[in-house]
Amino acid sequence: MNIYHTFCSRIPESIEKFDPRNKALITFLNPYTYTLAVKNTAIFEKFDIIAPDGIFVVIVLNLLKATPFRIQRFSCDMTSIVPYIFKIAIENNLKIFFLGTDPITIKKTMEIFRINFPNLQISGYKNGFFESEWERQEVINTIAVLNPPIILIGMGAIIQENMALDLRQAGYNGAIYTCGGFLHQSKDDIYFYPKIIDYLNLRFFYRALKENGFLGRSIKTYPKFCFLIISQLLKTILK
Repeated sequence: MNIYHTFCSRIPESIEKFDPRNKALITFLNPYTYTLAVKNTAIFEKFDIIAPDGIFVVIVLNLLKATPFRIQRFSCDMTSIVPYIFKIAIENNLKIFFLGTDPITIKKTMEIFRINFPNLQISGYKNGFFESEWERQEVINTIAVLNPPIILIGMGAIIQENMALDLRQAGYNGAIYTCGGFLHQSKDDIYFYPKIIDYLNLRFFYRALKENGFLGRSIKTYPKFCFLIISQLLKTILK
């Protein structure tokens, strides 16, 4: 099974699929992470949901009629599913653990979350940098014992997916969401994108202005993404 088939078979139809009470294993693919997932299909096959992250991905998949339903954009940030997750968590007294970014940033982000969501129960947090494999395993074991209902992991593509799978292997049975750069982007303001930017779907251009290296990486990635997704679609059709 190639990543195109794996991806399309796990795309959710609605935001209700992200309800943390479902205890699903959830990740996201954008053009850049798709190019990494091509070589790591076995990892992504273990996820219950793989959501299309980015309006460009959604446009391409809908043009290719990748699913019987019209695909929506879902991202693990404040422009998409995070407000929904937090709302469900608060209403049902579900605690959340946050794992990712660097030691200073994660503390800043937790303060931002506490200010904006005072009723959100944060069971704990840990930065995503480990000095050794032993330390990494200790964090996994600690979270598995703590077993919070929800975990958000922002450690970068493939690393965060591997962490999610290792947590499952260690016995953690709650909802897991990989969230890429969300924890880092939230360190100063929980709303990374201005409302008008989000409304007009100009997030790509905003990130190109705000994040060093994003534009250069995207120029290399987007053509490769289109080539890979179309070639894998053709292979699927011709089988």
